[in-house]
Amino acid sequence: MAKGPRRWVNATRRAFLPLLALGACCLFGIRRADAGSRFGDSTWVAPAAMFDTLYTANGPRVAPRDHERTWETVLRTPFRVVFYPVRLVGMGLEAAADFVGPRYIDPKPKSQPTSGPRVAPFIEVGSVNDISLGAAATWVGFPVDDGKLTLAGSWSTFDGRKVRFSQAFGDQQPVGFRLGLDYDYKPNRRYYGIGNKTSETDLSYFLLSTTSAEAALLFGASPRRQVRLVGGYSSMSPGSGYHGSPLLQDVFPPSSVPYETQATQELSYGFTSDFSMLDNDRAPTHGLDGRFDLRRAVGMRSSDPDYYQWRAELRTYLPLFAKHRVIALRSIYSGVRPLDGTSTTMPFYRLPESRGTSHFAGYASERYRDQQLMLARVEYRWPLLRAIDVLGLYELGEVAPNASSFTLRAAHVSFGGGLRAGISDDAALRFELASSNEGLHAYFGVGSDF
Repeated sequence: MAKGPRRWVNATRRAFLPLLALGACCLFGIRRADAGSRFGDSTWVAPAAMFDTLYTANGPRVAPRDHERTWETVLRTPFRVVFYPVRLVGMGLEAAADFVGPRYIDPKPKSQPTSGPRVAPFIEVGSVNDISLGAAATWVGFPVDDGKLTLAGSWSTFDGRKVRFSQAFGDQQPVGFRLGLDYDYKPNRRYYGIGNKTSETDLSYFLLSTTSAEAALLFGASPRRQVRLVGGYSSMSPGSGYHGSPLLQDVFPPSSVPYETQATQELSYGFTSDFSMLDNDRAPTHGLDGRFDLRRAVGMRSSDPDYYQWRAELRTYLPLFAKHRVIALRSIYSGVRPLDGTSTTMPFYRLPESRGTSHFAGYASERYRDQQLMLARVEYRWPLLRAIDVLGLYELGEVAPNASSFTLRAAHVSFGGGLRAGISDDAALRFELASSNEGLHAYFGVGSDF
């Protein structure tokens, strides 16, 4: 070989031999440290140096603790002392929500109802000291696969008694049939008189016993999008009340109260319907929900009145700049109208009244009654804890003998706030505190559908 190329080869060896030796040492060291793992194996990881110090120690990656200066502590201490009770309340609410929410409030995944009987508590609240307790039994698949039996009963601390029975065939089918029986006995119903200008001081109590039966032909699988042809029987018997004072007969002369001691019986027929377009049944944020009920009642005796009865309700939900802030609007128009050629006097206990779903916020239950009733409400809702919403409300309510007698000036105004918690697609817990010209009134609803 020529001297020139030979020198070049020797020089190359002298330059690369140290590098090759260093590479061999590194490879040998790595293979000895991890002899069972090679590049390409599923367990191979690139080698990395361990941290020399704890990750919590001060240094390049962890800043030293920020020590509050003395003048800042002095300035902040009064505010901390004043707001410490508020902080304790907030901590308590968070702890309660962590316990109650996952168990009772958080939405559960929808599932088809399982066949067989099921028993649950049945609770209704009339007032703070008038609470009905009982049980409700539901049997899905009785007596046929698409049947559903419901039986509920309760007894209140004021001797009120309720029994409800319902048997459905074709439950959640396009066409179905339902039969229902209800019994309601309450010895302390309130009566203030008839009209929109009754006096709060005329409060009196009476007994009312109601027995009703209804058969309905259902068109539509969902109760929220359904038309029903209905026919039924109703018997209502007033009497002398108890568990309340003064009694009706001690406040009002007999001639001033229509059908004060006279029971009435009637047959009725008509149709009811529901039409709902909501994004969420439990806590809607936008959509419409409409309900309509129209019936004709025929007295079974000559002394029993014949009349038309109706109730229309519309609910609208609108998000306010964000989905979790909602404006809820609700309007109700209900009434009765005696048929031409019959007496215009209606039994006082069959008139529309501010009770139940037609309750006037800021006023006592059953405060107003007349042949027609109107109610308009606006609510602003925003979330507080999981499925619990805070709400502010403003409401107008009025009763009148006919539609032409309604005036905005005569409407009863109330405003306030409260809490709402959706517990199912058909029921919610509500607590309201509303003010009116008759003072501050609290309302607690179990099973509210608004």
